[in-house]
Amino acid sequence: MGREQAEASARLPLWDAVDRIVLSSEAKTRLTVAPLLVARSLPVVVDPRFDELRRGSAWLGDYGARVAEVLAKPDRSIGGWETAHHALSRFLDGLHALRQAFPAETLALVGHGLTFSLFRAHLMGRERVDFDDWQRLSFCAVAAVDWPAPQLINDFEPAPGAPSMGRGRRHDDV
Repeated sequence: MGREQAEASARLPLWDAVDRIVLSSEAKTRLTVAPLLVARSLPVVVDPRFDELRRGSAWLGDYGARVAEVLAKPDRSIGGWETAHHALSRFLDGLHALRQAFPAETLALVGHGLTFSLFRAHLMGRERVDFDDWQRLSFCAVAAVDWPAPQLINDFEPAPGAPSMGRGRRHDDV
């Protein structure tokens, strides 16, 4: 299903306006844009500030319950996970650096559900992420943000023609 989503995303007309792609340092973001990079020659920047909320490698029986607790207590480390506040701060620092480095370019940021959920809540003026919002955020969803405000123009939606896949289980279980 992830391959279908990546291929549908690569066909979106939005890529016509993109000057540069920014990826987290996690390999799965490169896989997400692999079909696009076959079709188009766009410069790529890799930046670990856009990595997923750091959570260790231990398997969890109820990943969704852990995420709910992390989102409900954004200033606390739950089970050794990075705090939601720290992950958002790291993400926002990365955005500031991108705006400084590429002020005249349209950037496409390819990242992860938890950090994008934190950023979305931040843009909407919310103190924390609603767990149901995180669950509804489909893998390979696309949003548009205007700069320098920043302001959410189009909320996250799955790429047209791509299957929607909600969250709640560890990505290895999908």
